[in-house]
Amino acid sequence: MISTLKLRKSAGVRVSLPVHRLIAQANRARTEQNWRMAAECYEAALERDDQLTHVWIQLGHARKEQGDLGAAHSAYLRAVETGDGDSDAYLHLGHVAKLRGNIPGAARHYIESARRAPANLDSIVEIQTLLARGADIDMETLLSLVDEELHQPASRPAPLVSQAALKAEVAMSELLAALGRDGGETASVMEQTTEAAAFIKTLAQTWNDNPQTGQSQPALIFDVSDLLTYFKKVRSPTGIQRVQIETIVSAMHAGTTSVQVCCFVEHRDEWVEIPATLFLRLCKLSLDDDAGEWNGELAKAFVLLNIADSIQFPDGAFLINLGTSWWLQNYFLFIRRAKQMHGIRYVPFVHDMIPVLRGEFCPKVLTQDFISWAIGVFEHADYFFVNSEATKSDLIKVGEYLGRSVDPSTVSVVRLDADYRKPVKRDRPLLRKWGLQEAKFVLFVSTIEPRKNHLRVFDAWISLLRRHGPKKTPMLVCVGHPGWLNDAIHEQLNAHESLRNHIRMLSQISDAELAQLYEKCMFTIYPSHYEGWGLPVTESLCYGKVPLISDVSSLPEAGGPFAVYFDPDSTNEFVEGLERLMFDAGFRREREQKIRTEFQPRSWADIAEQMAGDVIAWKGEARAMYPVVPRAKLGSYHPFGRNLEMRVWPAMRSGEVYRAGTNWWGPDNWGCWAKPGGGRLEIGLPSGTAVRLYLRLHGLPSTPCPFSIAVDGEAPVAHGTLGPSELKWVPVDVPARAEFLSSTKIEISSDACEDLRGVTDDSDPRVVSIGVAGFFICEEEDFVARSAFLEAAALGNVDDLAFNREPSNYIPLS
Repeated sequence: MISTLKLRKSAGVRVSLPVHRLIAQANRARTEQNWRMAAECYEAALERDDQLTHVWIQLGHARKEQGDLGAAHSAYLRAVETGDGDSDAYLHLGHVAKLRGNIPGAARHYIESARRAPANLDSIVEIQTLLARGADIDMETLLSLVDEELHQPASRPAPLVSQAALKAEVAMSELLAALGRDGGETASVMEQTTEAAAFIKTLAQTWNDNPQTGQSQPALIFDVSDLLTYFKKVRSPTGIQRVQIETIVSAMHAGTTSVQVCCFVEHRDEWVEIPATLFLRLCKLSLDDDAGEWNGELAKAFVLLNIADSIQFPDGAFLINLGTSWWLQNYFLFIRRAKQMHGIRYVPFVHDMIPVLRGEFCPKVLTQDFISWAIGVFEHADYFFVNSEATKSDLIKVGEYLGRSVDPSTVSVVRLDADYRKPVKRDRPLLRKWGLQEAKFVLFVSTIEPRKNHLRVFDAWISLLRRHGPKKTPMLVCVGHPGWLNDAIHEQLNAHESLRNHIRMLSQISDAELAQLYEKCMFTIYPSHYEGWGLPVTESLCYGKVPLISDVSSLPEAGGPFAVYFDPDSTNEFVEGLERLMFDAGFRREREQKIRTEFQPRSWADIAEQMAGDVIAWKGEARAMYPVVPRAKLGSYHPFGRNLEMRVWPAMRSGEVYRAGTNWWGPDNWGCWAKPGGGRLEIGLPSGTAVRLYLRLHGLPSTPCPFSIAVDGEAPVAHGTLGPSELKWVPVDVPARAEFLSSTKIEISSDACEDLRGVTDDSDPRVVSIGVAGFFICEEEDFVARSAFLEAAALGNVDDLAFNREPSNYIPLS
């Protein structure tokens, strides 16, 4: 009797000794995955005390593992009752509902779990997963979950306000001191009171004049679309991702101008602001080890991107993309829209032009998409940031080749000679794990792809091993994520056992671990065939290590007088450089001493300040902010399809620029689908000339598609119905334009639409309306051009009339 009254604790709850024993027995069975025994013991414990919420949850787990979802559901419901709405119980109810295929029920439970415990991010992760699978979740309820994030202010510094506030604070402090010191000497008190009041008035006036920034400086809006996409797959930032994080965070902390962060959400076709606090947390967590908190915050960010309102661009803001956008097929349509609506200035950061200049190092789809982006960027960018003089030269060269002259004054070189050092931890588990703690090794930090020249490196190490043997030859440590087209690299490594034993291939390591490798290595190598800058070179110099690098493109800018250079196509030169740095310790120390005494990396704050200064200077220039409607080429076909070419040629253009408004999906291979309701074209035409337009329309995949076509808001001039997947040419006559009109608007309307999930095995979630493959245009009375078009259309070779076709006298870009 006495023993039954003795109390123990289970999950912090007082329980009797028999109950405690039953729970312990159940826990042991759970560890052994004996789910039947675990469930029986948990039930026996609950028969003695049915208010133990945590035991009801454990019983639910056991029943779920047995496959008895009904019993699991009942157990979790009891946990909700006894735990006064326990968040974990709702989370597990969601899991059971999902296993049963009840997605709406799962969503309700996950939302309730998140509502009751906002700090528990597991439910947010589950909600994001359901959203990504197209679950229909009430947006208002979701908004309530992330309301705090949505109402976080952007990073909007107000230096003038801060200065005025500081002066007012000083004046008021002096006033208080005077009151305590002077007593009745009111003249002094009044004088200082007046001064304080004046400064406070200045503060109020400054803020009221410009409540967003407290100054006339331009707003900086950083587009981090590719950074968020990168975070979906990889946590630790490298290369371009590191540049974005460090620059934007420094700009936020600098407080010299208004800073916002946004992401272009492809399935929504609009930019959504990411609250500054959430962005800063993601950046910090990307470098930490807490996977749970990282996954939760990342899920919260993607929930926000699904449900938050689109960003409201301040008029005249600078939209700066420090990463890439070439994979976003509809990006430039919405750049044009933002220019029209808000007069934004678009400033991409061009890191390199490698897919255009050295396409042999890139996969096919990347090259095709990059060419599409390159064509568009020269039409849409107001200014450019680049990372080196070499990239600036490449950018201008490609623009000239395409017939798009770039004013050098619109291109700012932002050298990425920043301080990349991170604190080095004394504990070295990575070095011990790979047997590197006492070994001599050379470090090679790079993605694994042909452009980085791994095959040359492996050939050099084979030569070193033959000449000097494995004991004298330092090991090679390669650090980097897998890139593309790297099968040959792995084949060579696997084919040579001695080489394989002398190389360590590492990836997904933390900044702290990378810092240890830099500190411990003899020197670094970077034999790349082509670069835009070469971040590992700067990183090596920051850690005081000599980089042995190729002498091409931007690398001499990155390495300066501190690096040792060689021809990336010469194994002999490379081996000579390796041997000198490996076996001539005096030479290596001399170089290291030069780095220590002369190399001075910039802070990221300096880089952010340079960019902000460039934007401020650009803001004062009298340049057109609004897009000009592109003029069509008479007598030519203008296709809307996605670029499928692998090389560029002079005057290469994209037909997508004739799309207007927001009601278009991005280009497909054949052309563009309109969104439900139809789409609008805007075509630049010579004034005083009537034209004949032939529109190539595309029917919906499996349902009839009635349509109508109107010109410049007038009554429809053509209508009809397209059969499923039918392609049809529809002629439209456009009257001569008045002298003051430079373009015509073509409205293509349809009430029909179709969900592409039904014809793509759920792989394409778009809901589309009528499609447009392109248009042919000529003067109305140009019967030669009309005859040529009709013949080409009949023969199925209308692409031979394309305005952007490759010229017969093609001369490659060199």
